[in-house]
Amino acid sequence: MKIENPFKHPEDKLLFAKALDKYTAAQKKQIATYSDFLDPARCAMFVQTFERMYSDILITTYGGYENAERKIVKFEISISKPLQSEHFPIAPIAITYNERFSKAPTHRDYLGAVLGLGLDRGKIGDIRLAKTGAILYVSDDIVHFIAENLCQVGRVAIKAKAYQELEDINQASAIKRITVPSLRVDAVISSAFNLSRGKVANLIESEKVFVNWKIAKRTYIITVGDAITVRGMGRITIDSQGGNTKKDRIVLEVVTTKQ
Repeated sequence: MKIENPFKHPEDKLLFAKALDKYTAAQKKQIATYSDFLDPARCAMFVQTFERMYSDILITTYGGYENAERKIVKFEISISKPLQSEHFPIAPIAITYNERFSKAPTHRDYLGAVLGLGLDRGKIGDIRLAKTGAILYVSDDIVHFIAENLCQVGRVAIKAKAYQELEDINQASAIKRITVPSLRVDAVISSAFNLSRGKVANLIESEKVFVNWKIAKRTYIITVGDAITVRGMGRITIDSQGGNTKKDRIVLEVVTTKQ
């Protein structure tokens, strides 16, 4: 059966066509196949489209660690066959630098340096900023190329080490207790990142704020478990909600992660 491409935007259409090729290969060859890394919105759209229209393929997604934003889609035959290995073709690269003499590079710096090697964005997953560097999650067929050729990020000299397998590498995250006047997403971001409400409003209007990897609206009411990402600043996950303070502010515990 021929599968129609339901997407109209040129970039969406192209990325879905590539994913469709992987789906078709899994169906014909009865092997597990993998897409490139996809951003959260497209990953969700594509998976929903495949699952709604077809049931002969098992679809799973993974980005190298729990709650990753950019993920690879895995297609494998699900009819009368045991599941194959959970292996995904993802490898991490640890980047370090001498923090005594260098200013910490930003997420944009790391991404620009990697893409500057001539690599496609679809080969690059999340970039997690750590206390003394970063962890890059990339397609395992380019991990050694990056490790051997990435020597500088911005103006900072770095060292890159490739890992053969995914590892649980510590990143700069912490549990933080905040109080908010309401559970609106703009109020939570303002308190968690110590930003003015005006600044938060500008970030939301510029579509730099995401809740559960979807573009956020200013009036969204958060709940426990929600992940809020502020592009270029970091992510907070709502861990728990307590009672109210004497001034009737709501108590939240959030896990903050630098980006």
